[in-house]
Amino acid sequence: MDLISGGPPDEAIAAMKAIGGVQIVPVMLNTQSGRERHLGPEHTGAILILQGTFAEEERFKEFWTNVVGLMELLATAPGFIRRYNFSDGPHYTLMAWWRSVEEAHAFFARPEHQAAMRTTFRRRWNYTHFAGLWQVSSPRQRLFFCQSCDDITPSTEPCCTGCGTPLQDPYGETHVPAAASLPR
Repeated sequence: MDLISGGPPDEAIAAMKAIGGVQIVPVMLNTQSGRERHLGPEHTGAILILQGTFAEEERFKEFWTNVVGLMELLATAPGFIRRYNFSDGPHYTLMAWWRSVEEAHAFFARPEHQAAMRTTFRRRWNYTHFAGLWQVSSPRQRLFFCQSCDDITPSTEPCCTGCGTPLQDPYGETHVPAAASLPR
């Protein structure tokens, strides 16, 4: 099965734009998957939100040049699932999924991350900076809507509970069943 990639249909975009406070603009989206990339959102135990703004071009460039080192460390960080960052006008926002609060804190405590934070404050790269880590308090199962029989199956099952059709997990590699991310 080929999943759809891309924006909503033009009619939906036009209707959304008519709603007060809604903006739809082109944006750069930066994503990164970690060692736990096969896990879906139901395995997220902690969500990190970073937000910042910048006022000085040279500091902006210096900040992003230094972020690359932390991204390299994230690629192999235990418990890191994935992150998304984007800009909304002058607002730069990052959302990251971690398996647990403890694993997120372990990454933040790494000497490299602590050094980056000290440099951020010393160099005053940002105009504003926010960081918050939330523990997921009400996790739910991700559901699969079978395209063969119209049954609804939780991601804990590798096949549709209605007809037995294998369910490919969009977060897994090609042909990875939905339940492949469960501990054995």
